[in-house]
Amino acid sequence: MDKKESRLIESFTTVGGVLLLVGAAVYITGWSYAPYFYLAGSVMFASGQFSDRYTGDDKIIKRLRFQQVLGAVFLLLTAVLMFAEPIHNHILANGTMAPTLRSFLLDLTRRNNWIVTLSIGAVFELYSSFRLDKISKEN
Repeated sequence: MDKKESRLIESFTTVGGVLLLVGAAVYITGWSYAPYFYLAGSVMFASGQFSDRYTGDDKIIKRLRFQQVLGAVFLLLTAVLMFAEPIHNHILANGTMAPTLRSFLLDLTRRNNWIVTLSIGAVFELYSSFRLDKISKEN
């Protein structure tokens, strides 16, 4: 990976992280465009994480990179769950669905489930970034 490509990935990740933060913080206020900011940020952040590759042999760095990618997947799932309220209302109104499936889908699309996936993704991202930074300073 050349230096220009590396800077582009870093820029995508940084701008995506800012949009993630803005979207998540403003979503709580109920602003209708907040999920779109979060969605754009999560796509940019995740694309930066997915395209940043590690080709070495260090098992610890490979594990930490996998955790970063997993954290990015959780951040993308958060974006999907932010748009789940209309789906939740549709399932709530649909009485013909099998009761077990309906109950599962209602629990999955409950209003604040996005907070759980956001927290999991943030923990993965923070832990792995601090550990990767510490490992890079040791070498």
